[in-house]
Amino acid sequence: MNSKWSRSRGEDGGRDAGKIASAPVPGDRGISAGADVGVGVTGDGNQLTVDGDVVSGDKHETRTTTEYHYYASAPAAAGTSSTALPNHVDRQQQAELILVGPLNTEMLAPLLRQADTLLPTDPEQAARLYGQIASNLHGTGFHGHAAVMQRKQMAALQAAGHIAAAVEMAGNLAVASLRAGDYDQARSLTSDIARLAHKSTEAGEPRADRAERIAKLLQATADSLLHPLGELDSLREVLSASSAARDPQYRPVLILLLAEQALAFDPNSVRELDGLVSEAIDAFAERGNDADHTLLRLRLIRAHYDPSERRALHQRARRHHVTDRPAAMIFAREGRRLAEEGEADAAVEAYRDAVNAGIRADLPQDAADWLYSIRSINVSYGPLAGDIDDEHRLAQALRATGTGRLLVRSRQPREQALSALVRHKPREAITAAQRWLVDTVVTGDWTGELEALRFLADLYRDNTEAGLAAIYYQRAGEAEAAKKLAVASGDTLLPLGPLQGVPWRVSRARAAQLEAQADLLDDEAAIDLLGELIDMAQRLLSGDLAESPRRHLLHQVLSSVCTLAPQGTAEQASQVLTDLVDLKRTGRGATRFAIAYRHPSLALPAVTKLLDEAEQGSYDAWEALGESRWVQILTAPSSPLTAAERTACRTRLANLATLAEDNKYPAALALSQVVADHRTVRAAALEALDRIQSRPAPDPHNTTIGDQLANDALLVCQLDESSRRRCAYRLMEIALDRREIADARRSALNGLRNLITDLPRADRTAIYHQAEPFVLGEQDGSHLDSEMTGTPHPLSWARISFGTASLRGPALELAHLAAELDDEHHWVRENAIALLRTDVPSDVGDAARVLAYLPPQIALSVDPALLVTHRNRTVRQAGAFLAVSHAGQHPRTIRRLAEDNDHTVRRTLAEVAELRMREGPIDPVVPEVLERLAEDVRASVRHAAVAARAS
Repeated sequence: MNSKWSRSRGEDGGRDAGKIASAPVPGDRGISAGADVGVGVTGDGNQLTVDGDVVSGDKHETRTTTEYHYYASAPAAAGTSSTALPNHVDRQQQAELILVGPLNTEMLAPLLRQADTLLPTDPEQAARLYGQIASNLHGTGFHGHAAVMQRKQMAALQAAGHIAAAVEMAGNLAVASLRAGDYDQARSLTSDIARLAHKSTEAGEPRADRAERIAKLLQATADSLLHPLGELDSLREVLSASSAARDPQYRPVLILLLAEQALAFDPNSVRELDGLVSEAIDAFAERGNDADHTLLRLRLIRAHYDPSERRALHQRARRHHVTDRPAAMIFAREGRRLAEEGEADAAVEAYRDAVNAGIRADLPQDAADWLYSIRSINVSYGPLAGDIDDEHRLAQALRATGTGRLLVRSRQPREQALSALVRHKPREAITAAQRWLVDTVVTGDWTGELEALRFLADLYRDNTEAGLAAIYYQRAGEAEAAKKLAVASGDTLLPLGPLQGVPWRVSRARAAQLEAQADLLDDEAAIDLLGELIDMAQRLLSGDLAESPRRHLLHQVLSSVCTLAPQGTAEQASQVLTDLVDLKRTGRGATRFAIAYRHPSLALPAVTKLLDEAEQGSYDAWEALGESRWVQILTAPSSPLTAAERTACRTRLANLATLAEDNKYPAALALSQVVADHRTVRAAALEALDRIQSRPAPDPHNTTIGDQLANDALLVCQLDESSRRRCAYRLMEIALDRREIADARRSALNGLRNLITDLPRADRTAIYHQAEPFVLGEQDGSHLDSEMTGTPHPLSWARISFGTASLRGPALELAHLAAELDDEHHWVRENAIALLRTDVPSDVGDAARVLAYLPPQIALSVDPALLVTHRNRTVRQAGAFLAVSHAGQHPRTIRRLAEDNDHTVRRTLAEVAELRMREGPIDPVVPEVLERLAEDVRASVRHAAVAARAS
């Protein structure tokens, strides 16, 4: 039987579409290398495609891209039987072929035996036979077996002395492998090419120079396209330094791969490749065929930065001057571009055209991806209608109709990336994810592109490439992930792209990262970026910028503006305070406080705005007024307010608290710290005492969450001594009752801390002894500990936790405040040091604060050098407090603290230095360290150091 496989027509109807001519390989009969050569089945009736899809109709022709791009162009050698498999293959025959193995069939097994026999004596003839076998295996989809045969063919060519020809063949195969996404084969072939080129040079072959050129070109290709960090410089430089005359005929294919990789990794850099792209387009245009759509893909690359090219392609697709397959790709790429530019309606229309053309071209898998892209556009830009999941259901139905895709891969890169991830192969996972990203960009799969960007960002984050992770998180629009990454990056300033002129999701992610790293900006950069953010906020409020249906970008921009406002100019801060801060949903008090201290001239407007908000009934405003920082502004002589301004603000606060019916409780708390003897405070204190005294016994069947025992105790501090004593002993009863939940017992201990300093010495001693068992852990074990405390089970449906079950930390702070004698203080110190070794962060923090505020004669026995090596930053902050307090004894420790990786520790060092310098002369090491901190990368540290030096 002398049948052969027929090549399908190209989409433009050309008989030889897609073939890239190459010099015949010595020892190879009828085998030529090409790029994405179509292999199909032509005939009448029902047919089976290479992908296994059953199609029907007369003269039906389907096209599928092969993996290694070789085709059979001649019948078998004379005297041998045909090696082609039958055109009409049913499932039974297919099953038998798989079970027997393609190399064990009656057609191929004799030919393989003949080739193996001839290899020692006539390697050139063996090479021809291996090539015929590989050709037939490729045509029937057995690409892995074909690769084995091609390896044998290369070995036979080497044995026959045709080393340069083996290099040519390996180069074609390597490029085909790269296009098919078979990176393992491409790496192996690249290594073989380098070895063979060296042998060709040693043998003095006439074509040795060309072999060396191919080796250099493909090594640069592998270094760039398979680089885990996406570095494309090697291939760009090699292609730019040579010409088409010197390079193999697959040079335009390498230019395409380079340009598509650049488009996926750094879209702004594609314009720099215009010279190479134009050269490749001209080269393919001269050949007059484009069955594998290489020319189309090159033109789509140019369309990314050339509007005229984009309009020409889109016009051809709209006027049906191209067939459905290229039209589908053109429409999808247009939809992706419009989605990136925020033209939601036009993007949806383009994707619907792509789906229509894709279904007609038998591309159900890509059409389903484009349906998901429509859904993503609706989610991103609206409207959020009730039928938002229609495209999802349509895509599910469409994917069940076939397996056709624009790009046929040896293995889907998404699956390969996920598999490598679970196998803990990060380099392999990144390489596959990069191919995944490139494929989604090439096919216009916008949803898949965002998914690939997120996946790559996670991989880079987990493999110490925070800069690349930040770039990909920004492009994916992952605002929360970008913010977490920025926080985890410490003092490293991550790259930040432009805030405007990009999709709203990208702007949001960049604004979120900027908010997290605002402290790392120098003053000029902060002023410039704040101005840009203010402009964005105003444009968003006026509707001039595209936005999500739920205004995610506006909320993030306002949050970033409020964070940067203290670092801006006084005019910018005033503008934020006047026009924007009230629009922020949370944290307005913190913004006003930061502006007040950074710009003293705005302190009064900031306090006034907070009081205005409290007057309007804002619970958050009243809660903020009760915080210690606002209490200091309203009462402390070091406040940025003048004495007259402080008096006026306190008077207004008292009047507002009297009238605050809806927020009576937080108003009383705030007023109790500013005007303690006010009648409103006394009335609230009596109510608080009554709540504590009449608190019902614990009910095992009914548990109350969120006791206000600590705040009630703070109010009771304004009452007489008898009331305070009764309240204190009742709180201790609650703390001792194991029937209470841990949160209530902890709240009772904190309430005792508010009361303890105003009690007589005998009562403080009694409370101290009652606190000792708590400190030793003997009182741990409360009601519902297993359900409400600790780390929740990762598979639980409600992953909630109300903190630790331990009561040791709060009890230690209570014992510290109650201690009177030196022996008691020594006991507190020893247990605080012991508590530093626990695994409960809150207890460690409580112990650190106790060590920092020990009496001076006791604190001398605590070595700060031991504290500054602790992993908990609160402990290191305590070490800074102790070291500066006794600076003459700890100069090396202070210098070490000035280089701590956590900026809060360095800032604490500067703040404590300011306090000690106000008290009197200090050791010279402190000014020396402050001079260094004044040049810190963190703005908050710099400002604290400058303030300390000024004092």
